[in-house]
Amino acid sequence: MTSAGWSGPPTLIVRSPDAVARLTAEGVVWEERATVTRVPYLAVVRAATEPVGARQVRLRIEVADGAHGRPGGYELVCGRRAARTFVRAVLAQRAALPATEAVPPVTDEPRTAAPSTGRTPGEPAFRVLLGVVALNFLAVLATGRFVAAVLSCFGFFAWWGCVDLAGHIASVARGPWASLTRGVEVEADYVRSEERPGSSGRMLHTWVYRYTGLDGQVSEYLTGPLLRGSKPSRTRTVTVVPDSKQGARSRADAGFTLLVLLPALLLGLTVVGTAALVAIPGVLLWGIG
Repeated sequence: MTSAGWSGPPTLIVRSPDAVARLTAEGVVWEERATVTRVPYLAVVRAATEPVGARQVRLRIEVADGAHGRPGGYELVCGRRAARTFVRAVLAQRAALPATEAVPPVTDEPRTAAPSTGRTPGEPAFRVLLGVVALNFLAVLATGRFVAAVLSCFGFFAWWGCVDLAGHIASVARGPWASLTRGVEVEADYVRSEERPGSSGRMLHTWVYRYTGLDGQVSEYLTGPLLRGSKPSRTRTVTVVPDSKQGARSRADAGFTLLVLLPALLLGLTVVGTAALVAIPGVLLWGIG
């Protein structure tokens, strides 16, 4: 759920492995691992892109000398269409502001969260699993049954897949289930259509609706056309879960997730679980028997 006023720049985000750039009402927020930099629109003297490949470009934001920003400017590599949309939005916000002699400063502040170590949360456990798999392989191999040793290793990874997939299913189902069982209906009004970058960097046609939540805050609900050429309705009924940070959902979206996507994930869990049960303890016991 994204808080929104009734005017201002689009809530665009572009990402690279090392930085994230966001548009806010005040300017560009440039987030890196250790610092968060805020660049006011009046401090921007140039925003442009430079090609670095077939689908990627270098997004570059340069600031005035008096703003005391980074001497070389701020840049990251991201998708071409997303970067160009971002640049157009920055320049449009800059042009809409009145000219002034006083250039607001660029500010830096340390991130509140600790810098990423580059390790995913499950990496230590996965290393432990690799150690167990190696010991298991050597133990079964010592019985002289090579095929059983190999299959039992696959069994360990199948059990790991079961645990990971079960956790993913729980996270996918939690939000839609809360929307259907505890959600309160509110009416959202259509505001505009625009192109926004998706998770892959590809620009998606998006319908923007606004609604007032249970806390009185005006927020956005984003959706898109199911069929090419379809038009948005003037209003949509969405559900908001009380005392929850999750965004608004339509009941149709929640129902689709629970009736279509969730069974598909459960089928995958059944397949992986069956492989795990066959390989361990079945094959393992056969190997050491």
